[in-house]
Amino acid sequence: MTPKKKKNIKVILFLVFIFLIGFIVLHLWAKNYIDNFLKQKAPEPYAISYSDLDINILTGSVALQNASLKIKDTDTLENNSNLKLESLQLSGISYWDLLFNEKLSINNIHLKNPKLNHYPYEQTSSKKTASTTNKKSIKTINIQELTIKNGSFNSMQQTADSIKFSVSSYNLTILGSEINLNSSARIPLTYEGYKLNAKNIILGHTKYETFKISSINSNKEATHIKNFQIVPKYNKKELSTHLSKERDYIKLTIPEINLDKLDFNYTKDRFGIKTPSVKLVAPNLEVYRDKLLPDDLTVKSLYSKSLRNLSFNLDLEELKISDGYISYAELVDANNEAGKLFFSQVDATLSHITNLKEAEKTDIKIQSKLMDKAPLNLNWSFDVNNKTDDIEVSGSLNNLPAEILNPFFKPNLNALTEGTLQKLYFTFYGNNIQSQGEMKMKYEDFKFEILQKNGFKINKVLTTIGNIFINDGSNTDAEGFRFGNIKAEREVTKSFFNYLWINVKSGLVSTLTGDGEK
Repeated sequence: MTPKKKKNIKVILFLVFIFLIGFIVLHLWAKNYIDNFLKQKAPEPYAISYSDLDINILTGSVALQNASLKIKDTDTLENNSNLKLESLQLSGISYWDLLFNEKLSINNIHLKNPKLNHYPYEQTSSKKTASTTNKKSIKTINIQELTIKNGSFNSMQQTADSIKFSVSSYNLTILGSEINLNSSARIPLTYEGYKLNAKNIILGHTKYETFKISSINSNKEATHIKNFQIVPKYNKKELSTHLSKERDYIKLTIPEINLDKLDFNYTKDRFGIKTPSVKLVAPNLEVYRDKLLPDDLTVKSLYSKSLRNLSFNLDLEELKISDGYISYAELVDANNEAGKLFFSQVDATLSHITNLKEAEKTDIKIQSKLMDKAPLNLNWSFDVNNKTDDIEVSGSLNNLPAEILNPFFKPNLNALTEGTLQKLYFTFYGNNIQSQGEMKMKYEDFKFEILQKNGFKINKVLTTIGNIFINDGSNTDAEGFRFGNIKAEREVTKSFFNYLWINVKSGLVSTLTGDGEK
């Protein structure tokens, strides 16, 4: 080997040695800098701890093991949120973007087993921190892939053991995300796609119900929800002991909910939810009311006003219900069972469920079977932006044996019916004050039997008097229909469905007891 070659090898070995020493020094400096920043220079409300820190400056990787993050109230020093995770790994950090493009670019962030507990009743200080005129050295954060594996989340109510919202297990992947640190938007985050799988979710509580979901599978194109439930905290009898006025007992199960392209957004600082399609499969709703309790005299809004007054924007183009079941029961006598009506095979299409200013008219079409026997159709529409809450409602009922209503009429009206209602049609128009419309009905031998107070024997005197005023189905047009008028005043302390009932009742009385002419 020539002296020149030996000299070159020595130079190369020296440079390699210097590089290795420099790399080791830089590695130790970087690790010490990051460790010192996380433990000593993190913003005041945050406290970070971990068992081990690993970095690799060649690959741009950082890993924390057994990490914990606590967010404290700056006034009370109480913990507002606690995050614990088995590991946090960042890889593919771009030094070029960091040094020259004012951007933090990361290929992958992976969180393993993060457990987050949030205590909203220990709110962070509302005092505004002094603004700074210094520009942020980093303007945007780009993450090609963020992955959370086997996470959980709990948001507590007023005590540490009272859950307000929780997810027992979830996996989340977000692709192509960008955070604009200089943006004034409420959500300065954009992303190309995401995938979420979550199980055993508690959505929230009222004093009387809990809202639950068994699982959610979601991405930008579709969201599938399994087993949504409203679960009562008390049985019907127990609930009445906790109430000072009437309130519905509600139990709801929806085995499957499908949403297309679910989108959350902010428009002019107002939160919004948008989806072109929602499908509810086989919902089962049970409603019960104890009428022995004092009336609830609070004013009830019609649906148009309720939508209009939502605190967020809602844009639901179409909602479809298939194979639903609804039951409604009222207890009016402590000595009798509650009278019950139910609707089976409920199919419905609700179009333009929205509160946007440019909204089209909301249109609702429902088909079902009353008491599993008589086909019932109901249609109604309203303009959400109409301040007088104008509505148009129409419906039809066919082939109803009157006696199937007796399980409801006997305990609630102390009456029995017989005969057959062959066809019934009604239409009425109204607003939040009053309504009027028309009804036509075709029936045979329709009769009422008024019961004595004990509910077992027929009160022959009242029955005879009542049936004098009820036409037997004669005096009809050529097609066998009798006609009646609808006129009603809304009871503002009652719901829309009470408004619907008093309109139908007005038409029934007019048709059964009037002259029957159009």
